[in-house]
Amino acid sequence: MRAPSFVLFFRDSLATALVVLLTLSSEALAQTSESAREHADAILRQAERDDDALELGRALARYDEGRALDPGSPRAPRAEARAAMLRAHGEGDLAPFAMLERVRRDPALSSDPRAIDDLVRTAETFPPGLVRVEAWALAAEAYAHRFGRPMEGEALLRRILGDERAERVLAQKAARDLVTLCLARGDLTAAESAVRLAGTRADPRLGSDVRRAFRRRSLHLASIGALLAMIALAARALVAAARRGSGGRVRSALASTWKLALAYAAYVALGGAALASGYEAETARPFLWFGVVLVPVVLLARGWGAAGGETRAASAGRATLCALGALSAAFLLLEGIDVTLLEGFGL
Repeated sequence: MRAPSFVLFFRDSLATALVVLLTLSSEALAQTSESAREHADAILRQAERDDDALELGRALARYDEGRALDPGSPRAPRAEARAAMLRAHGEGDLAPFAMLERVRRDPALSSDPRAIDDLVRTAETFPPGLVRVEAWALAAEAYAHRFGRPMEGEALLRRILGDERAERVLAQKAARDLVTLCLARGDLTAAESAVRLAGTRADPRLGSDVRRAFRRRSLHLASIGALLAMIALAARALVAAARRGSGGRVRSALASTWKLALAYAAYVALGGAALASGYEAETARPFLWFGVVLVPVVLLARGWGAAGGETRAASAGRATLCALGALSAAFLLLEGIDVTLLEGFGL
């Protein structure tokens, strides 16, 4: 049976009213949402201005407030990251961190020895925590690399390694910097001690670098010893030859050899330099210098051979020592030009 007309009219009117109400509600909701986003955005912008002005406590509160109002704001991810960072440095209600940031953000202050000295002194009053460790790191870098005060830098780096609150990345860098400073002044024992102090927080390669430095020092001393032994024994043989009247034989041997020595040295220098220049320009330099050094080594070996004993044992001994002398000269040469060139030989 068909419904009465007034019922149909009431039903249609109710449906229309519901549609109108829903439309008005959605528009009001959209306006409210847009208003909330604008309000949250304004708060987060003010938080960033507070952050720039080093009003860090106020900035943290506004970062949290803005994110709570509108978690989906485009500014929310940065606000969340900054809030987390401020909380991690929250010792002393962020006052120590504000002092550190004032120096760190200002290039003039971070390059001023007096400002860095003041920061180090003030850091002694900071509560134990990450801020104090980062203040030491900032000062250590300035002392070691800009102010020419590496020993003060080393002392601060040791304090970082001795502080359990130092983050792993910061401690790892401090260990690397400390070892580098110790190696630069030739104190291998101090470098080894720095690796032990860093413990498990040190880069695993750091211990290998220190052991390599010990090997280099041993080879350095051994190379000097081999060259001195070669020169001393050759000189003694030449003097003895002159006393027994065999000087002419030595001169004749040298006269017949010097052109060959020069030619061989030129071949090593120019041939090696030509090959090396195809890779890097600087790698040609060791070959050129080795060619220069090779001439006196070859001539000394030839003179010693002419002046020395002719037994098989004597010849073998001279050949061995002369070969060691040439290798020693090459090692010292590479070490003097650029010690990193030795890394290709595992040194």
